[in-house]
Amino acid sequence: MRLPDGRRLAWAEYGDPFGYPVILCHGVPGSRRQVPPFDGLTSERHARLIVPDRAGYGLSDMRRGWGLTQWRCDAVALVNHLKLGDFAVGGVSGGAPFACALVAEFGDRVSRLVLVGGVSPGYGTQAGLPGLRRFESALVRMSVDTPRLARLLMEPLAAVLSLWPQLYVATIRSLVGDADRKELSRAEVSDMFFDDLPRAVLQGTAAIVRDLAIAASDWQLTLQHYPGSVEIVQGCDDRIVPADCASRLAFLFPQASVRLLAGEGHFFVFSRWSEILAALLARRWRHEQ
Repeated sequence: MRLPDGRRLAWAEYGDPFGYPVILCHGVPGSRRQVPPFDGLTSERHARLIVPDRAGYGLSDMRRGWGLTQWRCDAVALVNHLKLGDFAVGGVSGGAPFACALVAEFGDRVSRLVLVGGVSPGYGTQAGLPGLRRFESALVRMSVDTPRLARLLMEPLAAVLSLWPQLYVATIRSLVGDADRKELSRAEVSDMFFDDLPRAVLQGTAAIVRDLAIAASDWQLTLQHYPGSVEIVQGCDDRIVPADCASRLAFLFPQASVRLLAGEGHFFVFSRWSEILAALLARRWRHEQ
């Protein structure tokens, strides 16, 4: 679709086209193709899964200065275009701030919010994190302080994601814990990433750098008055997003429930998609008959 400012906004839909709408905010990097590859289950649960490309990813045009405020405007245009009433929202990993922004924008039209392995305000600014987190922390700081340099240094990454996504997934597999290695070894999961990652960098790395800087900010969202249910699910062995991000996210929502999964890493959304989908579809009482 065309947005009011002339940019393109792309999205993909999965599951039951007449089911309950669920807007899913993809991770970083990612695109509209970054979804649990279980369309049959999504259809069976009568969920209409809607996954937009954020500006600069996939087929959605980039805009200079784009941030959470502009994302909210883009989302309003999409929701109006699709003629949605109420809907659920999910955010995975780096998609968490964008999922929270939808709650800030639409209020009680969002029946439930589920954040899975989500980053929290100030992500990547804590010192002393081991392994992959230390590398990502440095990348986040660079995205905030010297975004041009960050984009330049990430160009080789874009080439890998575009041409050899298998190499990227294999590298991540070597750096994460046992649970995540098992997830990424599943053919349907790795095939999904092989399809998604080249689309994520079709327009280069500017959107990745921007989203990391957004994650590191304080988000400036008013969320404490949101009346809906909030579930935060986090793996205790997550080596990409620290487990304490879950408690930081919970501070944003007085009513939030937090589930810490022992032995799980960052990519459990795939093996636990049935549970995550059930949480997204457990609508608030005012929507139930």
